[in-house]
Amino acid sequence: MPSSFDDIINFSLSLEEFSNSQDTYILFIDMCNSTKFKQYCIQNEMPDSIWIFRQLMFLARCSKIIRSYNGIIIKTIGDEVMATFDLATEPYDIIRCVFEIFESFQNIKAYNKGNFEINSKASIDFGECYNGSVFDNNLFDPIGSCVDRCARIANFASAKEIVISKDYYELVQNEINKLGIQVVYKNENIKGFGYEDYYILKN
Repeated sequence: MPSSFDDIINFSLSLEEFSNSQDTYILFIDMCNSTKFKQYCIQNEMPDSIWIFRQLMFLARCSKIIRSYNGIIIKTIGDEVMATFDLATEPYDIIRCVFEIFESFQNIKAYNKGNFEINSKASIDFGECYNGSVFDNNLFDPIGSCVDRCARIANFASAKEIVISKDYYELVQNEINKLGIQVVYKNENIKGFGYEDYYILKN
């Protein structure tokens, strides 16, 4: 508990920040087999610039496409991009965005075959998030159960698959059915959450 006037002010500001919550769409998308490719480069005595440029190509192209759908890039984490979309976004547009990313690398000859091929996978969730930013800027850096769950269910995706939570699925179910996207229902014991429903989408 606060023990001085300054502590009380800081504590009050912390509570105010904690109350700054909003419903948000969360997207994690990451490159598949990046560690395997790095090991391939090492074994073949290739310079680090080869795998680093490949990773930067992935991050840059993902970010460009996400922004074209009015997404906000929160951060990159190694070979992964974390992004958010606000409530003005049509929920299914996020799926369109991800499928566009999946296909975008097939048009680059250097990265569409063999060991150099770039594939990715994604997870999407929706729910209440709090602002976890520790920097003096206006970026809403979401934290909360929704973010944690999105990160957890990402582990169930394979290349060119999107894993989505039940909360998000309920928002896009009709569109998915109309477009005939393959959906696989799963229920797994997810660390920190217990048994949760999730869905794997394949285009």
